[in-house]
Amino acid sequence: MPVTEKKTKHPYISIDPKISVGQPVIKGTRIKVMDIAIKYELIGQSADKIIDEYLHLKLEQIHDALSYYY
Repeated sequence: MPVTEKKTKHPYISIDPKISVGQPVIKGTRIKVMDIAIKYELIGQSADKIIDEYLHLKLEQIHDALSYYY
């Protein structure tokens, strides 16, 4: 029996070649998933702290970006 991977849905992430050269971004913004991941992983900011910098985002968008990254 073949192993099938279940794809995780990312409703807050979009990829468009016209936006940020096709890098994954938070839908409706130009904020790159990688920028969120860097703040979280390398700088050590919590999701709540990242939200403080991007007041127009929702916490679930930040979590979806991190989920997409991982």
